[in-house]
Amino acid sequence: MWRFAWRNILTRPTRTFLALIGLSIPILGVVGLFSLSNGLRMLVGNTLNQIQGVIVLRNNAPSPVFSDIPADLPDKIRSIPGVKIVSPEIWGISPPIENTSLIARTLNNLGDQQKRMQSFLDTPVVTGQDTITHAKITTSVYRKALLPAAENGGRYLNETDRGSKNVVLSKKFANQFKNSDNSPKKPGDKVKIGNEQFNVIGIYHTNSMLLDGVIVMDIETARRVLNRPNGLSDVYVEMNDPVKSDEVAQLIEKSFPDFDARSMNEFQNSFGNLMGQLDRVLGLTVSLALAVGVVGIVNTMLMSTLERIAEFGILRTNGWSQNHVLGLVTLESAYMGLIAGVMGCGLALVGVNIANQFLSGGLQLVVTPYLLFLGMILSVVTGTLGGLYPAWKAARLAPMEAIRFGHR
Repeated sequence: MWRFAWRNILTRPTRTFLALIGLSIPILGVVGLFSLSNGLRMLVGNTLNQIQGVIVLRNNAPSPVFSDIPADLPDKIRSIPGVKIVSPEIWGISPPIENTSLIARTLNNLGDQQKRMQSFLDTPVVTGQDTITHAKITTSVYRKALLPAAENGGRYLNETDRGSKNVVLSKKFANQFKNSDNSPKKPGDKVKIGNEQFNVIGIYHTNSMLLDGVIVMDIETARRVLNRPNGLSDVYVEMNDPVKSDEVAQLIEKSFPDFDARSMNEFQNSFGNLMGQLDRVLGLTVSLALAVGVVGIVNTMLMSTLERIAEFGILRTNGWSQNHVLGLVTLESAYMGLIAGVMGCGLALVGVNIANQFLSGGLQLVVTPYLLFLGMILSVVTGTLGGLYPAWKAARLAPMEAIRFGHR
């Protein structure tokens, strides 16, 4: 029966091919969409793994850029048990760099949605760090991400840079805001931020689009650049025991109810919940696409069944039972689901590999063996379900009735 079913789907190549296309596209969507979900999880996971401290900012602020805290909060947090280092920071959207602002880039890319979105993702952010306290932090993200000397990474900010015009750029911005000779910025070059010229002293690269959009400078300099003379956005806290970061964060929130102490575990949990909701939305979208694939399989198998009524009648007169006919048609549709699964997963792998060549900033689409297995199972199950009704319709006809019906 297995070989017979395989030959039957090959005898109608055009109709079979169209049905396979109709089912393989939803499978391609399943693998493609969830590979994006996996990529986002990996990007955020890799990003948060680079940040090991606790960030204290105002309640309900989505990020330090939109937060403000009182100037005396850092001193108060230093008295919390378990706190090792408290380093105040200020964050804000950067003024135009090399006379290029976010508005100008967006207007230039109004006709290109992808470039317009990229302009927002590449929005430069200025962070000002207290160089004295920050130099004592062992988990400094940008200092750890400084390029090695062999790649001309330069040096990081220290106490001697307090109030100076020295900045540390990301490798992305060094390539984006090039020198007049079209060479990337490097230590020793100048970069114009707003109306001032700054000295580039270091280049870092975190390989995360969520972190690589930051220009690092001294906090006093950043206050002048951002026009916030006494401003503070957040406090970066490093613990004596990193394992107790959640406990220290809860203690800070209990002591200062108006502020939110976010450990990286909290960020991970919040993002995990968000991705869980996204996966449910993707699952609903995929279900609708698979429903369309089922309709295609039903249509194909139903037409095939109607054309072969006489054949089924002859098989019944030669000893085939209803279950045999039911199994034959169901097996044919299962074969089609299997082939469509292979096609859809194969197309997804090719598409993901091509798409990854154009993605940057640490975001990569990720296709796991489990995802391919899920795609294959969904395709086979969908194909099988699509063949149940035609199989039932073919099996319920009496042998002589089927022969007479098939010869009309």
